[in-house]
Amino acid sequence: MLRTILTLGVLAASAYAQDVLHKQFTMTADAEAVLSLTAAAPGADWGREGAEAPLCDVLIDGKSSGNIVVFQGERSWTYKMFIGHLSRGKHEVEIRRNAQWSAAHAGLRLEGAEILQLSPTDPDYVAISHAPILMARADTIGRYSDLPLLMWYEELPATTGRILQYSIVFTNEDGGTATDALMARWGRTTDIEYIYRVQLDSAGKIVKETYQAPEHKDQEFGGEKVDEHPVLLDATLNNVFSDRGHTALQYHLVPFKVDLSDASRERVMDMNPWTYKLSAQEMKKEGKTRDYGTDAGPKIGDPRNYLYLEFNSENKGCGLVAWSKREDDPKWYSSHRGRLDCSITRGGWARTSIELPPGTDPKKIEEVALECLDLRDPRTYDSAPRPVARISKGVRAFTLSPDYVPAPLFEQASDITLGAGEKQTVYFKTKR
Repeated sequence: MLRTILTLGVLAASAYAQDVLHKQFTMTADAEAVLSLTAAAPGADWGREGAEAPLCDVLIDGKSSGNIVVFQGERSWTYKMFIGHLSRGKHEVEIRRNAQWSAAHAGLRLEGAEILQLSPTDPDYVAISHAPILMARADTIGRYSDLPLLMWYEELPATTGRILQYSIVFTNEDGGTATDALMARWGRTTDIEYIYRVQLDSAGKIVKETYQAPEHKDQEFGGEKVDEHPVLLDATLNNVFSDRGHTALQYHLVPFKVDLSDASRERVMDMNPWTYKLSAQEMKKEGKTRDYGTDAGPKIGDPRNYLYLEFNSENKGCGLVAWSKREDDPKWYSSHRGRLDCSITRGGWARTSIELPPGTDPKKIEEVALECLDLRDPRTYDSAPRPVARISKGVRAFTLSPDYVPAPLFEQASDITLGAGEKQTVYFKTKR
C-alpha cells in the first residue's frame, strides 16, 4: 500500500474534558508520518479576547514534535501536521493542552487521531518530506494573531527534475500593508506569503533552495533541517522569514497541491472558505473594522458587504480599479475609493473588492466595470509610454454569504484593452 492509517484512541485527563491523548502505535515500514487530530474547543472563539483557542503540544517518543492550534472553536475539526521520518517499529504519541499558551477560556476536547504513513511511492511523499517547519513569530505566541492556517505547494515549470514552491495563508499581518489597501489591492485581509522553494534533479537530489526573506527578497536557504524539512522563522510583522532563530512554538503544516496557472493565489481561500471567517474575526477583535459609511482611516467594513473580483491583466504604466452599480441606485462604488495608491499595478492574476451598502442583494448588482488609471509622473508624460492594460482569460466575481462562503455572481471570458482614462463594463445584468 502507498499509505497506511493507524487509528489512535483518546485518554481523558486533568480538569478539561479529554485534553490528553497518549498512545502507542507501530510503523509497518520506515516512512514519512502525518498526524490527523480531530478535536474541538468548547467555549472557544477566535474573535473573543481570552477565548481564542487552545494550543496542543505534540510529542513523539517523548520529544517535542510541533504544535497544533485548535482554531475552529466548538466545531469538531481535523487538524493535520507532518511528524517527519519515523523508523519501522513501535512509537508513542502524546498530545496535550499547553497550559501556558492556551487561551484561558478555551476548552479542549480531543476526539481521535490517526497516523498516516507515506511511502516514497506515494504521490505526495516528496512534497510533504520537503515541507518547511515554521517557527512562530515570537510576538504572536499567546496573542492569537497572524496564525498560519494552511500551506499549499505548486509545481513550477522546470526543464529537468521538479521545482516545488510552498506558500502559507495567515489570518492577517500585524505590519505591512494597511487593511483597507489589502482589500483594494488584494481582495482579502489574510496574509498570503511564499515561504520556501526547492529545486530537485531527476533523481530527487536538492539542486537549489530559496526562501522569502525580509523585504520580500529571495535568499538562498542555509539554515537547519529536520530530515529534509527546512526550519524557518516567521521573522517580521508582515510575515516573511529567516533561516536563523528559534521560538517556543513550531508549526508543521501539511501542504496540499494546487494548480494556480489559471487563477489567483486567493483561490486557495475559496477552496477553504473558513479562512474568510477567521480573518474577519481577527479583524474585529483587533479593532480593524468600522461601521459602513464612517471615516476611520485604514479600517474596513464587514467583509460580507464587499463584491470580490478576480481577473488576469498586463499593466503598463497604469493602475486598474473596479466599479459597481446597483439597481435603482444612481451611485457607483469603487475598489480604490478615489485613491491612486489603492489601484492594482501588478500584472497576472489579481483580486480586488468593492464595498457596497450593507444588505445589498447580490441579485441587485446591475453593472460591474474596470477602469485604467494613468500613473505616470506628470513631469515625464512626454517621454513615458502611454499606459495600457489588457484584461484576458476571464473575469470572475463573488460575494460572501452570511457564513463567509463565496457565492459566485458571474464568470465570463474577456479580452479587453484599456488605455488611460478608459472604463469598460465586464458585467451587465439583463433586466427581464
